Amino acid sequence: MKHVLTILAAWLLWPLAAASSESSLEVGFGQVDITPPVGGIITGPASPVSTGTDDPLKAQAVIIASGGKRLAIVGVDLVKIRHDLAEAAITQAAQRAGLAREAVLICPSHNHSSPLIPAHGDKNTINRDYIATLPKAIADSIEQANKNLQPARLSIGRSLVYEGHINRRVLSKADGLALNVWLKKVNDLKQVPQVLGTEGPIDPELWVVRFDAPDGKMLGALVNFTCHPCLHDRIQTHNWSADYPGVIAAQLAQAFGPQAKCIFMQGSAGNIQPAVTFTPDWLERASVFARAAVEAASNAVAVAGPIAVDYARRDVAVPRCNPAAQREGAIERLGWRPEAFEGTKRTAAALPAMLTVPVSAARLGPFALATNPGELFVEWGLDIKKRSPFPHTIVSELTNESIGYEPTALAFQHEGYETLSGVNYVALAGIQQLVDTAVELLQQLWAQK
Repeated sequence: MKHVLTILAAWLLWPLAAASSESSLEVGFGQVDITPPVGGIITGPASPVSTGTDDPLKAQAVIIASGGKRLAIVGVDLVKIRHDLAEAAITQAAQRAGLAREAVLICPSHNHSSPLIPAHGDKNTINRDYIATLPKAIADSIEQANKNLQPARLSIGRSLVYEGHINRRVLSKADGLALNVWLKKVNDLKQVPQVLGTEGPIDPELWVVRFDAPDGKMLGALVNFTCHPCLHDRIQTHNWSADYPGVIAAQLAQAFGPQAKCIFMQGSAGNIQPAVTFTPDWLERASVFARAAVEAASNAVAVAGPIAVDYARRDVAVPRCNPAAQREGAIERLGWRPEAFEGTKRTAAALPAMLTVPVSAARLGPFALATNPGELFVEWGLDIKKRSPFPHTIVSELTNESIGYEPTALAFQHEGYETLSGVNYVALAGIQQLVDTAVELLQQLWAQK
């Protein structure tokens, strides 16, 4: 019993250790502008042609080094990163910065005011020339970060945010099935006489892992939050923007100095979005999240060194969804014509029966992160956090790959947009396997303590 209490005490007190302890931690940041040219096609609803830029898109990288290990994390202001693009960037980064391939995590913010990126193998030439530049730009940011390595201290902060984000799936009393809040029929009292609340929870945690120079000046931070970036008024302006992650980065730089970089990692936001989307007052609404990030950074608790840095990756073979199993009428129930999704359904059916996709985990002392290659539902992310052995754990979705929505078993029962074939690519058993793999990798890293 005494042994158990000793371990528990160390587990609880580890993140609260004094900042004065010695640490071998080194950190470097790099940044590259990846704003597309005007005239490119914006992702998301209506896919408009861009006419300008409200704020730049960036690839921002950090390399965190300790104990002979170097971990590279890149936050990119993109809706997704295809597997072929990620692998090309990882290959270049490994060659130019001497990194292990499994040590590189490319994390899109899932920004909806960024360029449309067609699926791999799609013959569509939309934004092709721009997309071809991304692997080099991402590798450039990593190479910069590697050259900028310097001694650093690590602190961890968190804010709980309950304003401005919602679970976007509500249940209709008419049939007991799910509807997305943006659907026109949600407000039709004849078709939907009663809405029985949301299907699931939100995740209120906004995490900041802060890195300071020995003199106390903030060098940069990892930021993790769980909400679709679709606040920016892209429908009216047709301009490029980094959406609310860009506002977080700007306010951190304003609060802590222009040298302070921000690497944003999107949480399990497959069914989480802002309460209002594509809105003219997007900057004001985004500032709610940005203020929470500044507060978390300001109140971050120092972690004593030495800081263990480690990582693990596993490429997992998972079963593809079965398009033939989709219920007849599932699309029409949402108020759409079936032919609107015939193309995506054919795309899903043409995929191999088994898909091989990456899952990673990494640790920074008492702090851990797990990745997922798709748009993971928030319930899965909370499950990973619950099962993780680390005191603090975050989830980064769409990392190093993009395999569509990953709903829960309950969500598949309730149907809805995210469960449609071609929007969802991986069968439920495969989603569970990816989540379990993430937990296994976290347990592996913890056991090496």
